Amino acid sequence: MKIKVNGGFKLNGTVTPIANKNSIVAALPASILIKGKTVYKNVPKSTDVDKILSILRDLGAVVNDVDYNNLTVDCTNVKSWEVNSQSSNKFRGSIMFAGPLLARFGKAKIPLPGGCVLGKRSIAAHLDVFKGCGIKTEYGKDSVTFSVTRKLKNVRIWQLEASVTATENFAMFAAGTDGVFELIDAACEPHVSEVLTLLENMGAKISGVGSNKILITGTKELKGTTYTPGPDVIDIVGYITAAALTKGKILIKNANVPDIVDGVIQYLTKFNIKITESGKDLLVDGTKPLKIDLVNSGIPLAGDDLPKFSPRPWPGFPVDALPQIVALGCKLDGRILIQNWMYESGLEFSREILSMGGNVFMCDPQKIIVSGPAKLKNSEVFPPDVIQAIMALFLLALSDPVETTINNAQFLLRRYPNIIRDYTKLGAKIKIIES
Repeated sequence: MKIKVNGGFKLNGTVTPIANKNSIVAALPASILIKGKTVYKNVPKSTDVDKILSILRDLGAVVNDVDYNNLTVDCTNVKSWEVNSQSSNKFRGSIMFAGPLLARFGKAKIPLPGGCVLGKRSIAAHLDVFKGCGIKTEYGKDSVTFSVTRKLKNVRIWQLEASVTATENFAMFAAGTDGVFELIDAACEPHVSEVLTLLENMGAKISGVGSNKILITGTKELKGTTYTPGPDVIDIVGYITAAALTKGKILIKNANVPDIVDGVIQYLTKFNIKITESGKDLLVDGTKPLKIDLVNSGIPLAGDDLPKFSPRPWPGFPVDALPQIVALGCKLDGRILIQNWMYESGLEFSREILSMGGNVFMCDPQKIIVSGPAKLKNSEVFPPDVIQAIMALFLLALSDPVETTINNAQFLLRRYPNIIRDYTKLGAKIKIIES
């Protein structure tokens, strides 16, 4: 699928960010911990959510998804501890069922995403935390089976990396298991805190929510509850970037959640973007030229006039929003060194910016220097199937009065099914081209 963007129009108006998909992909599997109903409010529509609901149904859950603003999952009759490979369809998020199934049944069989254990986005962190819990792991041709082989009472694990999904998986297992479980170097992103709060509301005792050290006293007597995810910080960054690139003004509703947006606002305002708190909302004024004050911004320098930007573990700037910084760099008055130390090919998409008329120098697979402000030209780009990489090219395409055709748009619509509608309301000119 392709989308055609005719840029050069200022985006103005009011938007509401989607709910945090990264928390819901763990919060939905957590329903397996309950022999009853869990209610989910404001569930974002996406293919990932659809796949998780399909897996839940396959396991025996009754899902009422007529209204995604009031979705219910009843796991009373869940009997199976095996995630069907057909229902998961090599879906990476299927690993999030390991913790809840282990807590409920003492066993969990999960298809391997992509057919392998290790790789660019491996499940090694999950394997490590379960191994630390004393859980037995057996590998099949295209699956992995976890088994609880002994009674667990006091478990203390030091994560080798602060993995978000491994932290959530560990927490779901611990919450539904009688015993005391401690995880050091836990991920502390907002969506992790949301999942931990859900588990607390179900009846687990958890200390350290929002920190990198969590202590969980689990129980088999968890109860149903209601869960509402917070706003998606990556979507918020996208709207801020859109306003800045098109010289527009956008009011982002219900986005002023201090623990979620404070950090990204601190970073983005250093690009001379004006972001004002207005009650629960954020008002973004992107009319000023994009520039970085090399003396007073506080951004580190890689040279006398070369600011350096890289993601950091929370509460630092999220790596998923780094492609938007690349897009901003293309319209920046000056140069910027951008480094993605987390993913070895996370900046590969920036090659496509050259086709658009941008000035990008690839120092190595994880570092680029972007020089601006670029004057874009008509182009067709072929980004990798990385959602935020495609999003960055989409946002950049909005900035100049040129026509840009973006391939692999189906991956963007997977995360943001209403993106065409939402950006069109702001004044963008976008058309879907079925390929």
